[in-house]
Amino acid sequence: MKRVSILSFIALAGLLVTLVACGTDTPTRESDLVYTHIWETVAAARTETLQAVSPTPSLTNTPEPTTTPQLTNTPLLTFTPQPGTPSATTYTIPTQGGSSGQSCDNAVGVLDVTIPDGTEVAAGSTFLKTWRVKNLGPCEWNEDYVIIFGWGGTGTTWNTTPAVHFTENVLPGETIDLTVELTAPTTAGNYAAAFRLQNDKGFNFGPEQTILIVVK
Repeated sequence: MKRVSILSFIALAGLLVTLVACGTDTPTRESDLVYTHIWETVAAARTETLQAVSPTPSLTNTPEPTTTPQLTNTPLLTFTPQPGTPSATTYTIPTQGGSSGQSCDNAVGVLDVTIPDGTEVAAGSTFLKTWRVKNLGPCEWNEDYVIIFGWGGTGTTWNTTPAVHFTENVLPGETIDLTVELTAPTTAGNYAAAFRLQNDKGFNFGPEQTILIVVK
């Protein structure tokens, strides 16, 4: 629409020039004034047109979408042993295998009949150690039951002690005295060991029967 208006002004100006040239004898000075007025009108119209046209906005940079980092799997925490944690000590027990959980036998130590723990013994001497034990299980003990070396006895020969058979049958609730022959070491010091009860099927049962002596 603005462009049509400019062309209309130009056409009007041409028409006026023609009329002036053909129909009047106005001096040249008046013609110049007419031309000046026409061009001022055209210039003003052109300026209005340019001002009406809004400038084309410049392109702006659209920021690229940022990539959201994917979650990674956090490794499961692993268990680390603490320093100084004691390790289990394995003792060699020369038995025919088994445990109390595989039999109907059970027992409890009642008394150290001889050589109570802490007894002083002469170096190199031979002595008899006797324990009194009670049958706590539902099964009867027979003469095929034995007492055997269990563990300990470092510095002694007690680990070579042969199995000692029970001397009688023992009913549930009854007691029996069990005796082993031992030799004290020749070097002074404290010595300890544990012996085990074993049934006629080769299964150990009950608590350990202990010995602890002080060699002088």
